[in-house]
Amino acid sequence: ANFLSDARAALRVSDAALVVVDAVSGVQVSTEKVWSIAAEMDAPRLVVLSRLDRERANLGRALDSLRGVFGRTVIPVQIPIGEEKNFRGVVDLVAMKGWTFPADGSGKPSETAIPDDLAAASQSARDALIEMVAEADDALMEKFFESGTLTQEELVDGLKRGVAAGRIFPLVCTSAGANIGMQPLLDDILSYVPSPAERPFAATAKGSEDAVAVKASDSAPAAAFVWKTVADPFAGRITMFRVISGTVKADSTIQNITRETPERLGHLTLLQGKTPTNVPEIRSGDLGAVAKLKDTASGDTLADEK
Repeated sequence: ANFLSDARAALRVSDAALVVVDAVSGVQVSTEKVWSIAAEMDAPRLVVLSRLDRERANLGRALDSLRGVFGRTVIPVQIPIGEEKNFRGVVDLVAMKGWTFPADGSGKPSETAIPDDLAAASQSARDALIEMVAEADDALMEKFFESGTLTQEELVDGLKRGVAAGRIFPLVCTSAGANIGMQPLLDDILSYVPSPAERPFAATAKGSEDAVAVKASDSAPAAAFVWKTVADPFAGRITMFRVISGTVKADSTIQNITRETPERLGHLTLLQGKTPTNVPEIRSGDLGAVAKLKDTASGDTLADEK
């Protein structure tokens, strides 16, 4: 709960949200708050069911809890292999194959056949997934009624469109502590979450309250949105931003459109956790940081004067 304001700020510049849910406790108050913030910002959502290796962790109970609050559009794209302390992998319901993970915490996945005792449950869960994907798209619904199923290509494309439109919320199975399910989760982000090029940034026209959709384009004039400012004991004030369009370059001058003042950009950095990497430029859709700006604060827009 202490980090809800940080979550709100981060969601403003994110392409999607991973809503992490405890497999023992299910939906909690903070889950509902984060979900409502993501919905307010039209952010696509993936549900990450974590701690599946814990005692009393259960996909069925957690799914009932999720659907009781958020509706039946929360749909598994994986089911767990093993329960509680025997949780060791996942069945991918889209590709219909299994992934298992070693007990050493390395997180290295091994492809495997679907266990015999999960064959019927996997097929049933896949059928439910296909039906949900068809339901979210009128054209696919017609094909589903005609043939009773969807092709693999229709399933993958329909799932991606459904996630982008906020009509489907895929659920994946993980244990962060045991490092199980991380690689499939990353693959699902690549497969189903829209990139900045596919999801224009919601902005407001200067001098009015009219909404404007700004497409990510490297060739457009540079524009960046400042989403967070932090104080670093060594580097001073660090301004974190997302480049909305164009390319922001190091050692250049940019205009603070909000305050109508110029700002000199020094070293541009990409932050991976607390580790900064200096880069000569940051392009549209990417997140970056710069230190020691004079007047810029969170919520400001930095842009080329054009």
